[in-house]
Amino acid sequence: MGVYERQQKEKKILEAAFQMFGQKGFHATKVDDVAKKAKISKGLVYFYFKSKEDLYMAITRKGIDELRDLFNKSFGKPKDKTGLEVMTDLVEAYFNFVKEKKVYHDALLYFLSVLNQYHLDKEKVNPLILESQYFNKLLLSHHDLAKSGIKAISQGIKDGSMRPDLQAESTFYTLWSMMIGYCEISGSIGLEPADIRINSESWKNGFLKLFYEILKGSDNPFKSPLVQGKLF
Repeated sequence: MGVYERQQKEKKILEAAFQMFGQKGFHATKVDDVAKKAKISKGLVYFYFKSKEDLYMAITRKGIDELRDLFNKSFGKPKDKTGLEVMTDLVEAYFNFVKEKKVYHDALLYFLSVLNQYHLDKEKVNPLILESQYFNKLLLSHHDLAKSGIKAISQGIKDGSMRPDLQAESTFYTLWSMMIGYCEISGSIGLEPADIRINSESWKNGFLKLFYEILKGSDNPFKSPLVQGKLF
């Protein structure tokens, strides 16, 4: 089998896995499901990927690579944007990614949970994940996402578009946790009882206002548009 043919087979398996993980989730999906979707044998799937966990880590790496590229594109041409503008575009890119590529985002969150367990007690991590070549590659490259954000904040401090008292690393990780949390619980907003006065629009406005206040200070450029309905 030639290199090109191998690459096409692998691509076909990953596309099928992406669809099945999206439909059934990681835990409910079986390698049989992926093989049937890709219209190939189960044995051929195992030829390319050692286990379902290995396949999921491959999906995770693909998703993180795509998100990293989006983060990098937020910078535009050299010296073309202020650090604050870069962070604005970076956040927008992340929100669009979560909306359009939920499978990748779910995989990213799963990887982060595994990474936390790996740091606390490596022995409790699923050995099939530890054996995955893609997991081990992710251990070396997942910091690239943070590096882009830290670079943007460092640029903003330097060009004066952000507060000079910020510490770039801790600021980015704080904002990164806010972004993840926002996306994770955004679906629950429409289900809140009437005595909790919030809707998705007002919450997003409040989130972005706080986001900019952290970066810029209380004198920030973000102005919330008028929203009909319940407000904070």
